[in-house]
Amino acid sequence: MAFLSSLPLFEGLSGEELAQVAAIARERRYRKGTILFDEGDPGETMYFIKDGKVRVTRLAAGGQEQVLRVWGPGSAIGLVVLADKAPYPASAQVAEDAVLYALRVDDLVGLMPDSRALAANAFRLVGQRLRAARDTAHDLAVHTTHGRLASLLLKTSEEKGSTRFNLGLTHQDIAGMIGTSRETVTRVLADFRRTGCIKVEGEEIVIANEKKLREWMGEQ
Repeated sequence: MAFLSSLPLFEGLSGEELAQVAAIARERRYRKGTILFDEGDPGETMYFIKDGKVRVTRLAAGGQEQVLRVWGPGSAIGLVVLADKAPYPASAQVAEDAVLYALRVDDLVGLMPDSRALAANAFRLVGQRLRAARDTAHDLAVHTTHGRLASLLLKTSEEKGSTRFNLGLTHQDIAGMIGTSRETVTRVLADFRRTGCIKVEGEEIVIANEKKLREWMGEQ
């Protein structure tokens, strides 16, 4: 109950409503490498990460794998299928040993007529995911590699509410997200450090000069 109440999808639900959600949730443990679902599979189940990480990918036009996101604790996997229960638009694989809560989409949708808060949260969160997907497509289409990585760092900073954060991604993951190579990611990060845009302190990135970082995106 405590974990469910901390999730954005269940924000503002009453104790009784949370109890109904808890009754249909199933805790599951997965080993690294487990496939939760493949792109095109029926959108039947949503997952919420309690511990661990899940990598979400899709196949690009050339058959290459594109990393859309690596999600950590508190994140929802498969959220967009709440909108229409259509097939999953991407694939999901456990990136490190994980504890997840699984909820059948039909069961969750069945609770919405009696929970205005749940329906409103679902509508809002699906909209946010769709806007994020649109923004990612825009970044890939119009920005240079430097601009795409700058955008990723700024969006992460905004999400975490701090200019200091642990990105939680390998250089290979970042490369898959912005459509480049691991070596290029390393070089671009070095450029950002050299020009004073960021600092790297241990596993944390610090945005030292947001204005300069935005200049890499073509913003003045």
